[in-house]
Amino acid sequence: MTADRTVQRLVHVTRLPPSPSGVAAYAQAFRPVLEELGDVDVERLPPDPAASQSAVLALRLARRLARRAPSDVLVVEQAGRGLAEFWAAWWLALRGRRVWLMVHDVPELSGGAFFTTLLDRRGGRRLAAFLSATLGRRAERGLLQRAERVLCLSPAGARTLERAHRLTRPVQDLPHVGAVVEVPTGGRTEVLVPGYVADAADVVPLVRVAGGLPDGWTLAVGAAAPATEERVRAEAAARGVLDRVRLLGFLPETEVRASFARAAVVVRWRRDGWGGGGAFAVSGPLVAALGHGCAVVTNDSRGASHLFDEAQVVVVGDGEPGERELVAAVRALVADGGDRRRRGEAGRALVRREHLPGAIAARLVGAREPERAGAVRGKEA
Repeated sequence: MTADRTVQRLVHVTRLPPSPSGVAAYAQAFRPVLEELGDVDVERLPPDPAASQSAVLALRLARRLARRAPSDVLVVEQAGRGLAEFWAAWWLALRGRRVWLMVHDVPELSGGAFFTTLLDRRGGRRLAAFLSATLGRRAERGLLQRAERVLCLSPAGARTLERAHRLTRPVQDLPHVGAVVEVPTGGRTEVLVPGYVADAADVVPLVRVAGGLPDGWTLAVGAAAPATEERVRAEAAARGVLDRVRLLGFLPETEVRASFARAAVVVRWRRDGWGGGGAFAVSGPLVAALGHGCAVVTNDSRGASHLFDEAQVVVVGDGEPGERELVAAVRALVADGGDRRRRGEAGRALVRREHLPGAIAARLVGAREPERAGAVRGKEA
């Protein structure tokens, strides 16, 4: 691991919207943080995440990045099966180039370093798994040890990454980028379930109580698969509340932000909990809800849970007991405007202090480069 040096130019290695990748959406939000530190170029990857399994793309990407100035910082957004960016970063770090690695699928790094397009098929997967568990694992640890900075989005994720790869260097956690929107919360009369909604069972409990909400209140449901939308619509029709339930579908980013600005209460709940992959993921919609001054109800136990006490998030459980807690919490918040405002302002205050680009940039460079973090572009850190 090399010592930090002054940052002049950063090369952001990532895919960007329009792309189905959640990493692309995050990278777009992260760009203003990098711009606080220096000039930024983008080395744009193909929008389809599966394209990164190409060994040919890995070679081309490594060659392009090698032509960059030696002082440039290569900021690589790394997610599972992002093999092109992984191997390019590994090769360049091995040669002493400056690499900052943002790890999105903690504790995984490449998700199997040899699952290239050639091997990720019948007859090749057994060999890919063997090579990934041996040579690939060594390469992953080598990159994590040599990178100038290794970053992830939650404190628990950072410690887990250190343990999983037996690192002798620290992993730095950074707050998820957010924005504070000073839209008044008074007068909002919408309960929002932001997309992506994985299962209608995660929304049906709220549909069942929509008819009992005060006059003027509605339930808005974000993007979901057509089958999920149809089940939600059928439940609303059976309950006679079609006029109280709005299915938003897939929206452009400006309309997504507008949906948070209309919401008094935001619900992030899954009946079966948030286990499985992405155990340390930090929900972008949750951070957006806090920044918009929404009261939040959730059972999301992943990487953002350390924010819940300070942001006054209402935490509920899973399954049938959690369903009862969810319904009770939403009803209580709808009925108590003062409680909603207190919780919403607590969330805004947290985002204002820790999640804005200037604050994240200052945390990223730390005390070693305070002038750069505070003064670049004339912005307050």
